[in-house]
Amino acid sequence: MGSERRFSGPSVAYNLLQVGDNPSEDQIRLFEDISVTLRTSNGTFRTSFRNRFQDVDAASIELLKRFFPVESAIRVEDRAASHGLTSCEWAKRLLPVFPAAEVEGSDRLLQLLELSVDGRLVDDSEVFITETDGTPLQYIKPPFVLSLYHPESWRNPLRRWAAVWARKRFAGLGLPDAWFEQSQGPGYRVRTIPYIHPEAAALAKSDPRFTFRHRSVFDRSPIPCHVLRTMNIFNLAYFAAERLEEGYRAIFDCLQPGGIWIVGRTLEEDLTNHATFFRRSANGWEVLDRIGGGWDLEAMALGLAR
Repeated sequence: MGSERRFSGPSVAYNLLQVGDNPSEDQIRLFEDISVTLRTSNGTFRTSFRNRFQDVDAASIELLKRFFPVESAIRVEDRAASHGLTSCEWAKRLLPVFPAAEVEGSDRLLQLLELSVDGRLVDDSEVFITETDGTPLQYIKPPFVLSLYHPESWRNPLRRWAAVWARKRFAGLGLPDAWFEQSQGPGYRVRTIPYIHPEAAALAKSDPRFTFRHRSVFDRSPIPCHVLRTMNIFNLAYFAAERLEEGYRAIFDCLQPGGIWIVGRTLEEDLTNHATFFRRSANGWEVLDRIGGGWDLEAMALGLAR
């Protein structure tokens, strides 16, 4: 689960994320395993795993019971939730306690694209996996799977050289500017790879109180919510301090007065969670509670006067 796993060894082809509507247990495990090493072009990892926020979920539910009647129709958002498994688990724990609540999980990446440059989608095709704006992430030519945006490990110079060749290959395809908005064109075909955990997708279909949608941590909600969670996204490894301040202000605007913000991170060394529970006041944040050592950038958020 840690950084050593992320940066070592061959990648697994991202098109194996295409598991269909009724995946087997093995397919779900494969989906989760691929997600451990999936890294987007902006540098964020998609690491998530089952019961990752079990202690955060339990603490948040007890805290919400202090501030909201259990019969109230609270709006809850879980931002930067990767493929949504943690949002789904939180909803399954929260909704029995707050049956009138609405839970929304969200992320900026809900799908990938599979570009088959010869127009075929079979095992021996030459395939590129890209983000929805056409940014290439992987090159697949069985038996090779190569990382294109982030460098291959220096421990394997052959793979590094092959990845350089593959990037040149992609640049030389001569694709039209908006190829990623089309299903096919001269010499290529495009297929969408949904990137929502099967259990989250199933819950969204079966329970209208749970939704999963495209949204960034920097977006303002159309309707302010009562509770908002942002785990493992606001940190200096991903964003400069100025950008983080923009995010804090966006979160403030997304919450109703008295709303609760849950923010923190998971330590890779021991997978423990460290989070702070804030309450929105008139001019800033009030700390309600902490898990572990609390969020490491807590002071930065508290220092921003509204």
